[in-house]
Amino acid sequence: MNKYYFIFLIWLLPAYFLFQAGYQVLVYQGTQSTYNDGDSYIADVTDFDVKQIAAQTNGYVVLKFTTSNGQIVEEQLALPVQFAQVIMESELIPVRYLQSSYKPIVMMPVYDLQQNVIKVNMGVSSFGFLVTLIISIYASRFARRRINDGEETFEIEMMEDV
Repeated sequence: MNKYYFIFLIWLLPAYFLFQAGYQVLVYQGTQSTYNDGDSYIADVTDFDVKQIAAQTNGYVVLKFTTSNGQIVEEQLALPVQFAQVIMESELIPVRYLQSSYKPIVMMPVYDLQQNVIKVNMGVSSFGFLVTLIISIYASRFARRRINDGEETFEIEMMEDV
């Protein structure tokens, strides 16, 4: 097998970025629908943890509340450090809940920040998709040329000074 076939694996990068951008769009639409159409509740913070590993800081918060129809909802949500700073001292957090949404729980104190983070993530994923798409096109052209025409051979000749 020709080693230039492996260059076509670069198409996995734009596929990954497209998947990530699509995921961010789903998250954005889910948080929007929960915020606009969801019911408001006050959730108890049953557990909260922020971990710092090397230069990365993240954590989680466990929220528990009872819906209007008596259903007890307890869910662990990922908590980036920006969100943790906003809700760190809170024992009660106002939330919006919409069970049918892609993101069923939205914490009201961090909603605006969450929307901004999602928009930045969509932008970065889209930019990454475009850049890797362009690189993949040029790499595929290069690989096709090498597969069809073969490698260029260079002949080095020593010239004597006369």
